[in-house]
Amino acid sequence: MCLNLSKTQLSDNFKKSHLINGFDIIGDIAIIKINSTNRSQQSKIGQEILSQFSNINSVFLQKGQVSGKFRTKTLSYLAGKNRTSTIYRESGCQFLIDVSQVYFSPRLSHERLRIANLVNSGENILNMFAGIGSFSIIIAKNQPNCKIIDVEINPHAHFLANENYKLNKVSDIVESILGDSSKIIKTRYSKHFSRILMPLPENSIDFLEDALFALKSPGGWIHLYTHIISEKNHSVLSKATKKLNLLLDNRGIVTNSRIVKQIGPNSYQIVLDIEVDFS
Repeated sequence: MCLNLSKTQLSDNFKKSHLINGFDIIGDIAIIKINSTNRSQQSKIGQEILSQFSNINSVFLQKGQVSGKFRTKTLSYLAGKNRTSTIYRESGCQFLIDVSQVYFSPRLSHERLRIANLVNSGENILNMFAGIGSFSIIIAKNQPNCKIIDVEINPHAHFLANENYKLNKVSDIVESILGDSSKIIKTRYSKHFSRILMPLPENSIDFLEDALFALKSPGGWIHLYTHIISEKNHSVLSKATKKLNLLLDNRGIVTNSRIVKQIGPNSYQIVLDIEVDFS
């Protein structure tokens, strides 16, 4: 069973009294955001979380947002075991993760399974920003009659992805390539794939032309994740859909869009499912 705790499992009173404004569980590690710079108070909050949740063995404070080329978190140890590696379980799969070295979000669990359920037998799939391999492993376990190429630029994530393929017995289905996805596509994968995943919301749109270059004729699917700012919740998806359809320039159309999560005031991470038709 997955050891996730959602925000709703921390009472509002607990969060308010402890100044907590962010709370994620990855395996047996809790990562929290606190509106306090008092180190003694932060450590006490970490100890209290340990005492309240038996499935948590380590508590870390996240400072700021994910940043850098590899989208990693800056973490400060608060309580419990001072280690950053853990096993996270989701959708019948298990993942070795080092929360200090790679990007991973347990809040994408629904999205990972949703994509897996869309894949048909015999597909060739590319994940342009694969991380530790979570999207692809869940796809491979759900639809073993497919082939998946994972590209990842972070060497730590690349290493963990290969460990996770072995852990989940999908090494014959998924292959991980270390490098820049744009360069790899241009040198190896012209018109090769039936489905492409682009889970890099910070700037995936910059790589849309690369994805289209890698998609085989007469077309296929692209799942593009992006961030968008909108003052009105109901206009988020229509605004993003209009922008993508203009960029596609009659080569495809957004057939489905959904808000994956809210990431800040008037700021959302969304996914756009694009059906591409080159004919």
